Amino acid sequence: MRSIAGKNIVLIGFMGTGKTEVGKLLAASLNRRLVDTDQTIVETEGRPITEIFAQEGERYFRRLETAVIEQLCQQRGLVIPTGGGAILDPHNVALLQASGLVIWLDASVAELERRLAHDQSRPLLTGETGVGELYQQRQAAYRQAAHERVDTTAKPPLAVVAEIMAIIRKN
Repeated sequence: MRSIAGKNIVLIGFMGTGKTEVGKLLAASLNRRLVDTDQTIVETEGRPITEIFAQEGERYFRRLETAVIEQLCQQRGLVIPTGGGAILDPHNVALLQASGLVIWLDASVAELERRLAHDQSRPLLTGETGVGELYQQRQAAYRQAAHERVDTTAKPPLAVVAEIMAIIRKN
């Protein structure tokens, strides 16, 4: 990718890697509009993601997610934090990659477990699958979807933003 001018900056990664917080700070630093896919779904549906999962199931949620991604990828100059599972659909990945610079925010499993230990808002963590197992299932998909990777382990959000800004300058 030669230049990010007029392109979106897409943040992908496992839950708890800091996509939303880093996205807010990055959007402010770049004077871009932030559009979080999960927040857009919550606003459109008028209910939290946990409720969507409980009442309609994951398949319904993933259809909503794809519709939001299709809409956002038609726009330019956005910072787009995605839900942790958005990259499970190859159609989503193709759209996100074509619309801009895809940055994978990553962290160690131990760090993710620490960050998510008391988070009750993650519907995929309420079952028997633990953080480590779910992370392992998705790791290759994140790697394949990303143009760049930034490790957020033990880093404050502003340090992560600084790394992303360096990547942007490089591009």
